[in-house]
Amino acid sequence: MLRIIIAITLLLNSVAIFGDELSDRLREQELLQQQLESAQQRVRQNETRQRQTGTEIQRTASLKRVTDNRLRDLRAQEAVVADSLRSVEQRLELTRDRLQSLRNSLNDQMNMLLRVDRSYRPQGVQHRDQKFISMLSVQTKQEIDVARGYQIVLMQEQETHANEKSKVNASLRQTNNESRNYSRRITNLEAQRGQLTREQRQLQQRIEQLQRDARELQSLINRLMAARGEETVDRFGAGQMAWPVRGRIIRSFGQETREYNTSVVSNGIDIAVAENTTVHAAEAGTVIFADRYGGQGKMVIIDHKNGFFSLYGYCNDLLVTVGTQVRRAQAIAKSGRTGSASEPSLHFEVRRDGRAVNPLTYLQ
Repeated sequence: MLRIIIAITLLLNSVAIFGDELSDRLREQELLQQQLESAQQRVRQNETRQRQTGTEIQRTASLKRVTDNRLRDLRAQEAVVADSLRSVEQRLELTRDRLQSLRNSLNDQMNMLLRVDRSYRPQGVQHRDQKFISMLSVQTKQEIDVARGYQIVLMQEQETHANEKSKVNASLRQTNNESRNYSRRITNLEAQRGQLTREQRQLQQRIEQLQRDARELQSLINRLMAARGEETVDRFGAGQMAWPVRGRIIRSFGQETREYNTSVVSNGIDIAVAENTTVHAAEAGTVIFADRYGGQGKMVIIDHKNGFFSLYGYCNDLLVTVGTQVRRAQAIAKSGRTGSASEPSLHFEVRRDGRAVNPLTYLQ
């Protein structure tokens, strides 16, 4: 009799140990999933930053191209203005030389006229020479007046071209500064994009490690479930479970490949509903968890006692507690936007022997 009591005691202890270990491993699995979702969220944020950085690089490069084109036009304009200015300065120099030559000629003519006055030549010859020299002097003065007028025009043109050249040079300096600033901006953005790419690789490695850990933990849970000796009769068939809420599915079950070959895994579905929508039990069972839990926010887990568990996350309020026996379609919570929910919704999972399965297979 004593041996039988001892044997029963050992068996009960063994069952309790398996139950405790399974509960620990299930909680560890949820923690791993939370870490995985957090890493995937960081990957999505990194992708967004990379897209924004790429867009900013393209925008800055486009602005730099426009600036460089304007710089080329200004340099060409500067060359034209400089050539015009040099041409005016050359003509102005020739005009100065011509004026000086005319002034020298006029002086010579005046000296000749004075010499004629003092000469002892016959009066008729003297008068004729004076008349000729006077006519020549008048003509020279007229040429001087014309040259002076031309000189004034050239000086005005020189001032105009000098002002224009000064403005072009100022625009050149400003445009050069803009071009250099854009170059520095592009360099900084390229460095930022390189840093984001390195972070992306590190995040992907982290996700891969978490996925490996999750697979190993799932294998352990499967072994614990088998050792638990859970009843496998009356399993749920396709379309047997009731919908916990009615709404639009905004996140599907399974794995999807995002940009940069990043894999994102969802163990359930997210159903968009207004906040505080009543959440119903998908089937009868026992509440084994009812509390806030990481990225799931306020969450309820129901054990349906046939190897199936259902999970209800992102809730605002919980209407049941651990140990509550619930009926099919019984109100168990109010939907919300807690945890990592991006909008008001319900996160719903179905676990079979501890493994996540597609809820749509079992929902009516």
